Amino acid sequence: MSRDLVYQAHWIRTKALRDRWAEELLLVGHKMQWTIDFLAHKAQTWLDRAQQNIEPGQDGHRCYAIRQAQTYRLLAEDAWAQFIQVNHAFDHDV
Repeated sequence: MSRDLVYQAHWIRTKALRDRWAEELLLVGHKMQWTIDFLAHKAQTWLDRAQQNIEPGQDGHRCYAIRQAQTYRLLAEDAWAQFIQVNHAFDHDV
């Protein structure tokens, strides 16, 4: 085996490894955004449910829905704060 062939094989393997990590970095960034979008969507869903329960006798349902919406909103905010800590270039609104 020639020395050039060994270097070529090593270079190709290293490039493939770098490409996999570049793809993984891209995917992690998207997953961060998807996580925040999902939590914000769940918060909005619970707020919509709270607005539907405006009839008398539905106060308990409304309070539960508002609390769930608050929980999901806080989760989204916490996720955003954690993502900013690990990736200062992360740019996504809560």
